[in-house]
Amino acid sequence: MFNAYHASQPALTSPLVFTFMQGQIRSLTECEVVDSTTGYVWLEHGEPLTDLQAHRVIPQRRWVLSAHWQGQAVFAKIFLGQQAEKYATRDARGARWLQQGALTTPALLWQGVTQDGRAQVLIYAAVTNAQNAEELYQSADVAARLVLVERLVIALAQQHQAGLVQTDLHLKNFLMADEAVWTIDGDGIRKKTLSTQAAYQQLATLISKLSVLDQQAWIDRLLTVYQQQRQWHDDMRPAQVLAWAMRDNANAVREYVERKIFRNCTDVVWQQTPLFVLARHAAAMLPALTPEALESAMQAGNILKDGNSSTVVQTPLAQQEVVIKRYNIKHIAHALSRAWRPSRAAASWSNAHRLQYYGFLTPQPLAMLEQRRYGLRGKAYFISAYSGLPDAVAFFRTVNNEVLRQEALRQLALTCYQFYLLHIVHGDLKATNLQVDPRGKIIVMDLDSMRQYRCAKRALRAHVADIRRLLQNWKDDTSLYNALVNSFQAVYADATPLKLAGISI
Repeated sequence: MFNAYHASQPALTSPLVFTFMQGQIRSLTECEVVDSTTGYVWLEHGEPLTDLQAHRVIPQRRWVLSAHWQGQAVFAKIFLGQQAEKYATRDARGARWLQQGALTTPALLWQGVTQDGRAQVLIYAAVTNAQNAEELYQSADVAARLVLVERLVIALAQQHQAGLVQTDLHLKNFLMADEAVWTIDGDGIRKKTLSTQAAYQQLATLISKLSVLDQQAWIDRLLTVYQQQRQWHDDMRPAQVLAWAMRDNANAVREYVERKIFRNCTDVVWQQTPLFVLARHAAAMLPALTPEALESAMQAGNILKDGNSSTVVQTPLAQQEVVIKRYNIKHIAHALSRAWRPSRAAASWSNAHRLQYYGFLTPQPLAMLEQRRYGLRGKAYFISAYSGLPDAVAFFRTVNNEVLRQEALRQLALTCYQFYLLHIVHGDLKATNLQVDPRGKIIVMDLDSMRQYRCAKRALRAHVADIRRLLQNWKDDTSLYNALVNSFQAVYADATPLKLAGISI
């Protein structure tokens, strides 16, 4: 499953995207139990948590803070709301089970409540020189990533040997420090002896958090590492574990892009009025968005496209350049056909987050607004960060650096191959819908026709159409056409779609 082009490919699960504004760090003044005068959290018996810094926030439910307590560096989890005691108890119980199982985990130093009784608090020892495994995976080269993931697989096997199951299995729930793997987040730990198949399915869940190229390349090795740690000698097939991993990955993405980003969550602020619904990026510093405000911004902008079905404008918004794409209603029949279905703006919003989830480059999605009248949809708007990079046609026409041109061709083929493995189809793979950055990386744009298929056969047919459409961009440039074909042939470990697209192998 390994191919030569995988070796130099960076991890693709990181959110390598254009950012409109840096994500806002929530002010500690928003935390209900932080003393506004001292900036401390006062615990029962009058002890303070000082030097607070927020790391993770679920508003009105949970704050995870680094702090100092009794002269030492600690991490504190603050639980709020009606179920605070339930979640704090579960987190502490999981931490104790990890310690009892001789697994490396931060020591639970204190459990109690705040002085005002409004919150449950757990205090854990800080792990010095630690790095989140997810962040480390995203930044490491391929060799270091493999070493990291092998260690995570061993840690998972050790959990299973101890009769423990991590129900919320994510790379971010592991810390790396001094080459040791630290398991954190006791909330997801359960006591359970897994069957052989269930254990392998948990391994698949961990593998599903890797980039699709790493999954394909390392499945045999990671299965062997797990079996060696468990001292198992069964005949579990790597292909079966990989299939489970791909299924878990698709389910997680579907939950995120079809449900989570269409309601209030950590990443999104959702607003619903009788006249419109609005989803906007929680960390983007945007003005109040209404249909009238967006129309005004479009009037002040530069028209990039003015068609019957959509109008695209580059315009300043909150002193930042953005692109507003308005999906128009052409006539009564069109209005009726669109009134009952999710808008194309919603599709663009969903697909931009889908690409970010998988680590593809795409302009940062900032907001989506659908006009509503008696619950029926009308015009819709998709707002994204502006990218002034050249499209693929302009790039290959103007860039003469042969090394950079070859890298861009390789990245085009890699993007398409990952789409193939993930059953993602762009639907309109014109060269003008692809941009190239100064490193040769590909930025994917115009996402309203994109979809991710459940059916492999249908995905294959649509992917073949994508390849043909991409090649058609350079049908009159024999040299560039042949160079792109060569890149496809070098990258695609499975040549089936290339053959169906008419590319001879």
